[in-house]
Amino acid sequence: MRIRKLESTDAFVAVDADGAPGQGVVRLAPKVLQGGAKDLARSVTYTLACLGRRETGISAGINAPAEEAADAVAAFIAEVSDWDGGYRFGAGTGVDAAALGPLGLEPADPLPAAVAAAMAARPDASTAAVLNDDPEALAGLLAGHGVEVVDGDPRSAGVDLLFTAGKPGTIDHATAEGLAAAVVIPTSRLVVGTRALSTCARRGIVVLPDFAILDTPADESTRIVGEVLGDDEGPVLGACERAEAFLGTWMEALPFGRPI
Repeated sequence: MRIRKLESTDAFVAVDADGAPGQGVVRLAPKVLQGGAKDLARSVTYTLACLGRRETGISAGINAPAEEAADAVAAFIAEVSDWDGGYRFGAGTGVDAAALGPLGLEPADPLPAAVAAAMAARPDASTAAVLNDDPEALAGLLAGHGVEVVDGDPRSAGVDLLFTAGKPGTIDHATAEGLAAAVVIPTSRLVVGTRALSTCARRGIVVLPDFAILDTPADESTRIVGEVLGDDEGPVLGACERAEAFLGTWMEALPFGRPI
């Protein structure tokens, strides 16, 4: 993992592995933290590995106030376009997707893959709750599977499926202690913290790997979850091992640290 800083504007790109094309998100704020960008880049690397793609995860940050966003993004695109890395970006916080031009990725809706993964994990599910995401959109997708989205506090709802978005670590260990869902399906990267993952495992709650859902076609999410669901260490660690097996076919050394 390295941080490549730009010269034309106050910005950087976290690159997980050199010598490979890459993709990830670009965010704009007065101060984008490099540590968070590194975590996101690593998560994308594991997504790409699960899909069998020899590419690296990247994550960019542009440090600028909102009123200077247009100029800062334009400078970012102009400079990165001259790099030979073959990098492409999805629009994150503070960035207009249209401004990314030829470096932009098509926006991907995570919900179809999340629902597909959920039904692969719990095919007999009948109830769901939604935390920090779009309950109406999920209700529409789940209705065809006979799953009803319930009202009330999703953190304590005794449902089959809990779909959760949010910032990294939104589900922390304290929140995990109060969860009553059978399966947790992340719809944002790194939304379930490391200690929360251990807490859920101890309590018998299944957490699906976010990197096998985000930026992943629904049929691929179904396949990956089906392959790792019965792993002795749980589906998240099982998916990590699956990704690392592929990374080992083209990287000289595996990246240090898993996206959990």
